[in-house]
Amino acid sequence: MPPNTFDVARARGLYPTVGAGMAHLEGPLSAVQPESVVRAIIATLRSAPSQPGSRSARSQRAMRSVQQARQAVADLLGATPESVVLGASQADLTLRFAAVASLDWQLGDEIVLSRLDTDLQLRSWLSVARAKAVVVRWAEADLETGELPAWQYEQLIGRHTRIVTVPLGNPTTGTVPDVPTIAELAHDHGALIVVDAGSALTHLPISLEALGADLVTFTASTIGGPTTAAMAARPGLLLEITGGTNPPARERLEVGPLPVELLDGLTAAIDHLAGLGEPPEGPRRARILASVNAVREYTADLYARLDRGLRALPTVTVLGTSHE
Repeated sequence: MPPNTFDVARARGLYPTVGAGMAHLEGPLSAVQPESVVRAIIATLRSAPSQPGSRSARSQRAMRSVQQARQAVADLLGATPESVVLGASQADLTLRFAAVASLDWQLGDEIVLSRLDTDLQLRSWLSVARAKAVVVRWAEADLETGELPAWQYEQLIGRHTRIVTVPLGNPTTGTVPDVPTIAELAHDHGALIVVDAGSALTHLPISLEALGADLVTFTASTIGGPTTAAMAARPGLLLEITGGTNPPARERLEVGPLPVELLDGLTAAIDHLAGLGEPPEGPRRARILASVNAVREYTADLYARLDRGLRALPTVTVLGTSHE
């Protein structure tokens, strides 16, 4: 990719806090919000947002915000808007999905979790596992490299496995497991793959189909969005886990009021990500892929320089694979 597809000076000018002279290094947990996101949220609050469902102007505007957010998330993850579920937090969405997906679990069933899963994700799955009395198996991380070896899943996944969770971009280690290989193993045994996008969305082009994932979850704060979350399922999954019964699975997952005042901020964050690279026009999905690849190339070079510098210090031990 040409090096001029990512204009660093322009990108810095889009963030109101960057000019304060302080480096914010907790980005994987909560990225700095760009000005467009801040403005979008303020504009929505000034319009006195309501919940969708009625014929009032406020309610109809809220419905448009929900539909736009679903489409934006679908473009971000390579999914369809019909399979996008919105919510207040990633942990809450995961817990709701786990509760619906586990309706037919039986004693002796198993789930496979990872030592690199975040604490919030683990709480949701462990809570359901205890309630259903299913066996929890653990995928271990390599302590020296921080990697999550795919070969171990050949022993972990079996005919009783129902769910396999995979952290795509752990906020602490940045580990990117071989999700397609793990997904193939899981699908061979009829299990579902649930991927936590973690901090990967601004560094890797994500495609639900390419990953082989059944569900991808993320929190908007990792891409500079507000404190809200979303997940996208492969086509048909939301009907499968409920047997096509009423109410539809998405309605069973989106329980309670939606954070309508923040959904425009979520859409703005995805639009911001799509506008960081070139070309500046065209379908949003194509612009997202171009931007993420441009950002990835730039930040990979920065990290390689940091990695070399740290490894050159005799008093510093660096865990992980060298970027030489």
